Amino acid sequence: MGIKRKRDAPWSELEIDTLECILRRLSFLDILRFKRVCSWWFSVAESYVSSSCYRLCFQTPWLLLPGPEEKEDDDDDDDDEGEGGLCFFNLDEKREYRDVCMCREVYEGCCVGSSHGWEDPRAFVPKAVVMSDSKKNKDKDGVALIYGSRKKLAFCRYRDGRFMGLDGAHQPYHDIICYDNVVCALSDIGSVEVWDFSRSFPTKVMDMTPSFPLKTANFGRSFRDLYSSHFYLVESCGELLFVVRFIGEFVDGDGKPVREADLLDDEDIQPKICPYKTLLFHVYRLDRHQKKWEEMESLGDQVVFLGGNHSMSLRVGDCPGCVKDSIYFTDSYWERVDEDYSYGGHDMGYYNLRERIVKPFHDTQCCKMKPTPFWIILISGR
Repeated sequence: MGIKRKRDAPWSELEIDTLECILRRLSFLDILRFKRVCSWWFSVAESYVSSSCYRLCFQTPWLLLPGPEEKEDDDDDDDDEGEGGLCFFNLDEKREYRDVCMCREVYEGCCVGSSHGWEDPRAFVPKAVVMSDSKKNKDKDGVALIYGSRKKLAFCRYRDGRFMGLDGAHQPYHDIICYDNVVCALSDIGSVEVWDFSRSFPTKVMDMTPSFPLKTANFGRSFRDLYSSHFYLVESCGELLFVVRFIGEFVDGDGKPVREADLLDDEDIQPKICPYKTLLFHVYRLDRHQKKWEEMESLGDQVVFLGGNHSMSLRVGDCPGCVKDSIYFTDSYWERVDEDYSYGGHDMGYYNLRERIVKPFHDTQCCKMKPTPFWIILISGR
């Protein structure tokens, strides 16, 4: 007796209202999967995400990193560069997506924040941020960046097609961020400048030089032969945060910083391999009335993401898979990322302010990652 099979459901014939009801409940990744069902679902999803019904919100950032072949390849032959591909790492699922199709320009390009690939050192750009007008005025969209050996500020609006310098008063600058039509710049003395980009030409609306945090200054002086410090600026719930990252210049297998002179003793022929590694963070919030940086013992329900690209803070409720009160970081030590064939691009993990320790978020034994991993900020609809 034969088994009577059910007639397949006509999924490709579902009404547009039904499909849009489904789309409203999907994450960024699930919308991508939705598009792959059939051509009809693809067209409905494309129409939906470009409509006013699609309300944007941030989701857990993903990590863009070299594929397994790239990470394991020690051959410097330029002809093979990019053949290993790139992959995404999902913090929520703790999973790599390796079947990533990207245009050739991505493989051959140079991600902003990496010195690799620049023929002219004067054109080195350690940080750039995209300026996007909240009122959808594309004429005001553009890019602001830190450039050159003196780390000056410059900007370019898409409508102009050329870069113009900003008359900053506190170069060299360490970081820039953009939100609500303003660009904020952080200098190496902890000063903050805010530029309003809503007008025809950027106008400086704030120039504040709070006293440099004594705790950080003392730590830097006491351990300058063991650590280097890197500064980041983060906007969190309307406040500006000053994040100081301390990187051990040479860190042994036990996670302890050692001096360069200790890498080679009388019995060694070759120096020990002790890559640099992030070990500690200090976090401060800007008190605009007192004009000082106040230390923060906790980020509350926020999670901070920083590295070579735009730093940002998100609610832990919007970042499934992340640990609250933590700083997630990728490698941005551009001065050393390419100095050794055995490491570089590897320095990533998360630091919990309560526990005060660094933990890995990606299980990899590879110490050389090229190109350097960086965050991809996902925006989904609700």
